[in-house]
Amino acid sequence: MKDLTARVIGNREVAGRTYLMTLECDMEAYRPGQFVMLKAGGARDPLLRRPLGIMEYGSGTLALLYKVKGEGTRLLSGLHQDDRVSVLGPLGQGFQDPAPRASVVYVAGGTGAPPLIALAKHLKRGRFLFGARTREDVPFECLPHDSLICTEDGSCGQAGLVTQALASALGESRPTVYACGPLPMLKAVWDLARASGAACQVSLEERMACGFGVCSGCAVETVRGIERVCSEGPVFRAEEIQW
Repeated sequence: MKDLTARVIGNREVAGRTYLMTLECDMEAYRPGQFVMLKAGGARDPLLRRPLGIMEYGSGTLALLYKVKGEGTRLLSGLHQDDRVSVLGPLGQGFQDPAPRASVVYVAGGTGAPPLIALAKHLKRGRFLFGARTREDVPFECLPHDSLICTEDGSCGQAGLVTQALASALGESRPTVYACGPLPMLKAVWDLARASGAACQVSLEERMACGFGVCSGCAVETVRGIERVCSEGPVFRAEEIQW
């Protein structure tokens, strides 16, 4: 983990209120599923950093995909080339690789795409399922080129929930399932995976204050008791969570 100041290379809108930020920074090697805590350089309000999943890192360049949801991300969206941003990371526990010959399915909902995009690039195989409310919410250029896109309003790709597409994929085989997105979606993914006998890892999206386990503000119930999403997670085996 490093606490450093990074230079903004680019920061542009790639979908509705969704931005792709690239930073120049010398971060430690990471594992897909880990995250960083960001703060616009010099900003005092809001005080806390914002957790963002790592989409890609290599050769001193960090790529992050995020959606503007509050004041912190609004400030991040206003950054321009050569601006500075505070970066703490990499943080948390990442995904574990599947068995060498296991088939893989990624299930991303909304802002849950970045860690799964990173994992797909790492594993270099598998089916990528992405779910959004409408076409405007789809960051086309960031998704793997052969992604199956599902929109709730049917404005792009397959109409309906991304979990419906997962049900079809599980009907063909018993892949290892990786998922990140809203909690109700993750629970539905786990229910489907468990019923089919498929292994499943989930990355939880929780509000975080510190990002490294000091404040315990991102607690979640697991079979081992209360654990912190920022340090024991954000990735868990789905069967470990008390849904």
